[in-house]
Amino acid sequence: MNFLKRNKLFISILVLSLSLFISMQIISCNSSDNLEVIISSINKEAKLAQSYKEDLLHYEGLWEDSESAMQDLIKLSEIEKDQHRFWSVILNQSQNIFSTWKNKSPESINADLTKLYSRLRDNCSNNNIDLEKEEITSLNPFGGVGEKSDIKYGFGLSSYDGFWPSFSKEEAKLLGIQSKIISTLIEYLSESSSSEHRIKLIQILREPVGQEDNQHIATDKLIYKNLPTKLVRFGNEIKSFAFLIKFRCHTSHARSFINQLRPPFLLRDLIVSRSVVGIQPGESPTISSPFGNGINNNNFKTPLPIVKNVNSTFTLLIEYIYQVDRDFESSFSKSFINEKLDRGGEEVLNKLLDLSGNNKIKIKDIFPDREIR
Repeated sequence: MNFLKRNKLFISILVLSLSLFISMQIISCNSSDNLEVIISSINKEAKLAQSYKEDLLHYEGLWEDSESAMQDLIKLSEIEKDQHRFWSVILNQSQNIFSTWKNKSPESINADLTKLYSRLRDNCSNNNIDLEKEEITSLNPFGGVGEKSDIKYGFGLSSYDGFWPSFSKEEAKLLGIQSKIISTLIEYLSESSSSEHRIKLIQILREPVGQEDNQHIATDKLIYKNLPTKLVRFGNEIKSFAFLIKFRCHTSHARSFINQLRPPFLLRDLIVSRSVVGIQPGESPTISSPFGNGINNNNFKTPLPIVKNVNSTFTLLIEYIYQVDRDFESSFSKSFINEKLDRGGEEVLNKLLDLSGNNKIKIKDIFPDREIR
C-alpha cells in the first residue's frame, strides 16, 4: 500500500496507458476489415489516376496541333479567296459575250451572221488587212480548164454564208456567240494594222459547237496537235472555245494584237515563221573593236544580213473562257454529307466560311436535317 501511495502518478500513468492500449486494441480488431476495404479503394484510385495519365499522353501537344490546324485553315481560306478572285478576273463577266448574250431565235442569229460577213470584209478593207482568198478551178464541160473563181473569205464561218441548216436553239446560240468572238478578234486585228505595213489574214479556224455544226464546218474546223493539253478547259467546271488565227504582218502589229487579248481571251500557243523575203546577205557592215579608238579594225569585220521590212507569219491558238463552275456551297456540302457536326466543328466551319469570303453560306442550310451536337 505504501508503494501505491508513494507512486500514485506512476500508477495513474500505467493504468491510463493500459486502458488506452486495450481500447486501441479493441478498435484495431473492429477496424481491420474496414482498413482492408480502404486500402483496396486507395489502390483502385491509384490505378485509375495512372490510366488518366496514360490517356492524357494522347492529348499531349494538342494545343500546338490546334494552332497549326488553325493556321492551315487560314491558308486554305486565302487560297479559296484567291481562286475566286482569279477566276472572276479570267471570266470577266461584265465583258464576257456568253454572260451578256441575249436570247435570240436561230433565224435572228442567221440574219445577224449574214450581216456580219459584209461588215467584217469592209472592216478589213478599210484597215489595211488583206484576206487570203482560196481559189477553186471550175471544170470546162468541153475538156478545157475554166476560169478560176474566188471564194469570199468566211472568217471561220464560211459554211453558213448563204446556207443555214436546222440548228437547235442551243447550238445556234453557241454559234452566234462564236461569231461575236471572231468579230472581236477582227476588231483587234484592225486596231493593230497601219498603212505602213499591211496585214494579211490567212486563216481562222474554230471548234464546232454541236453535232449539226460539226457536219457542215468543213475546212474551218480546228484540228490542233495535243489540243486538250494546251487549254485551261477542265471537264464541265471550266468551259471554253478554242480558235486559231493565222496572219502575216510586221512584228509590231502582232505584238499590238497580242496585247489586246485580255480575259476572257487567253493566248495558249504561238508559232512564228520568219519570212526570208527582204534579207540581203550580200552587204557586210563592220563592227568596231570595243578596245579601239574609233577606227574600224578589219579583224572585227563580220558579214551581217540587212533586214528590210521583213514580215513573219504568226499562228495563235486562242482560248475563250465562257463559263466557270465554282459552286463552293455545293462542293462544301458534299464534303460533309456523311459527317456529324459538333459545336467545335460548327465554329471552325463558320470561321472558314467567313475568312474565305463565303459568309453568306449558313451552316444550318448545309446541315438542315442533322442536329448539331
